[in-house]
Amino acid sequence: MSIFFCVLAVFGLAQATMGTVAPDAATFFDSTIHGNLTKITWVHAVNDFKKLNQTLDDESIMMVEADVVLGTVGNSSEIIPIMAHPPDNTSDLSLADFLTAMIKHKKKGIKLDFKTIEAFNGSLELLTKHRENMTFPVWLNADILSGPVDADTKPVDSKQFLSLANKTLPESTLSIGWTTRYGILKVIISGNYSEAQIDEMIKTVSNTSQPITYPVRAGLAAGDIAVWSKLLNSTADKNATLTIWSAEGDKVDVDQLIKLIQEVGYDRVYVDVPEKLRKQLAGSATSASISTFLLLSSIFLGNVLLANLLDFVNLNVISA
Repeated sequence: MSIFFCVLAVFGLAQATMGTVAPDAATFFDSTIHGNLTKITWVHAVNDFKKLNQTLDDESIMMVEADVVLGTVGNSSEIIPIMAHPPDNTSDLSLADFLTAMIKHKKKGIKLDFKTIEAFNGSLELLTKHRENMTFPVWLNADILSGPVDADTKPVDSKQFLSLANKTLPESTLSIGWTTRYGILKVIISGNYSEAQIDEMIKTVSNTSQPITYPVRAGLAAGDIAVWSKLLNSTADKNATLTIWSAEGDKVDVDQLIKLIQEVGYDRVYVDVPEKLRKQLAGSATSASISTFLLLSSIFLGNVLLANLLDFVNLNVISA
């Protein structure tokens, strides 16, 4: 394909996503990631004006994650949706101001992490109001099921969340997962998602038509590739993907996580992890690629040498 037609193709894709409400992230960023979802970059906890402005100025960031709770802004006593992570319930940034800034910017996607069903209910009016202007990826995130390891955090009500999301912003991507109990603060460094938890999720989303990404904790997800293949294959009609995430300090088997990503496919896995782990993943991936290249090269050279040896033998037999 000529450079001219390549430019036309990219321009056409950009035109197709312009004006589309909550377009798919893979499509929206395709000219940068070329189908490899692991290349999408993230920023977390954009819950105040300072971090919001820094994020908007950083062209390297593609997806913006922020937490939504009910609380107050400044000296106001009015309870409204604000950007904050529990236990905080005050902020200098409301959900209304956050959405206004992202709509004005237009170039980044957003992942709104709702901590309670009450926070989600309180946000529906704003999401409805701004729906037509959110022409970038919009993910609605909540932990809707109990997960490993015997997690005791109360999940967001799954039936309400799925129903209201579909009524309010049906174009959005549902980022729905499990509560977890893991990491250095919990003194838990092993565990996994059970097949029963996977089956429960498959049943829970059976009547959902929206695209889904399943956020799964890296340290718990890497141990069993089969359950993720089952989950994605069982919900393939929803354009299902995984979003691998990790908290700072989580114990993660990097090699096993690389294997999981490769098995599932780079076009079906988002990687949203701390910078240190991201670099480890990149290093392991590079090493794996080099090892594969050397192995294939050895096989190729071995075949060439064998073929030359057979030719030499055949020539000697014929001469004899």
